[in-house]
Amino acid sequence: MKTENAFSLIASTTEDQDDINTLSEAFSLQAFRYIDIAREERLNSLLTRWPLLRELSAAQEPER
Repeated sequence: MKTENAFSLIASTTEDQDDINTLSEAFSLQAFRYIDIAREERLNSLLTRWPLLRELSAAQEPER
C-alpha cells in the first residue's frame, strides 16, 4: 500500500501551475484569479483530520 506524503496532498503539480501561467501570459490576463478547488478540498481534509493543524492555521490568520 502506497502512503502519500502530507505535502503532496497540498501541493499542486507544477505542470498544472505552468499551464495556468502560460495561458495568463499568452492572453495577457492581468487580473486572472485561479482557484484550485481540488487543492482546497485536500487542505480541508487535512485540517479535519488533524485538529491541532486547524488551530495553528487559525492562529496565523490575520484578524479582521
